[in-house]
Amino acid sequence: MVRHIIMFRFIDVKDPEDCMQKANRIKAAFAPLRNIINVVESYEVAINEKSTDFSYDVALISEYNTWRDLDTYLKHPEHQKAISSCKDIKKEKAVIDYEF
Repeated sequence: MVRHIIMFRFIDVKDPEDCMQKANRIKAAFAPLRNIINVVESYEVAINEKSTDFSYDVALISEYNTWRDLDTYLKHPEHQKAISSCKDIKKEKAVIDYEF
């Protein structure tokens, strides 16, 4: 199995409500992908609930049977559409992919 984790930290957030609106936009765009892209084995969108200096705001955690399945997900038109729909949200990101 392959796990893909991507985390976002928003930049230029006005207030906690602005942060939550951005997080919910990402969740709305990405959460349905589990039911759309058939190579996805597990999919979770986590919104941070405890802020620290080191916190990220949103994490997408997904699992695939093979590296090829992960590549299929990454290139899938619906995944690309979700990325495009959130492109205007200014953010930093961190990614880790590993086999377990």
